[in-house]
Amino acid sequence: MRWIPAALAIVMALGPASGFAQTTTPAPDVFDVTDTNHDGKITAEEYRARMVEVFFLLDRNKDGFLTKEEIPLASDAAFRAADKNGDGKLTLDEYLDARMSDFTVADKAHKGYLTREDTAGQ
Repeated sequence: MRWIPAALAIVMALGPASGFAQTTTPAPDVFDVTDTNHDGKITAEEYRARMVEVFFLLDRNKDGFLTKEEIPLASDAAFRAADKNGDGKLTLDEYLDARMSDFTVADKAHKGYLTREDTAGQ
């Protein structure tokens, strides 16, 4: 399930979602923010941890669910596919299942981690 072309691009959307888009401070490097041990690799565990943070940042009304309106970059079809029970909102588990699928797709060599090269141009 690819919501947008880049495996990590949803993290880029955090500026507007979290209110940082209007600041003059440059956005932090997405790769570096996700690569918490700074070894040049984003492991599945690091990616999952970052996606948990993203879930709660995107949850504007803090109700523990994400609606389509809270994820504007997701297509309607992708959102419906992630919404396993069809209730019109994503739980943390539904969101993580979809996001981890994106990680798997980006990890074309099946290394268990992503490098900058894996995410370049996406």
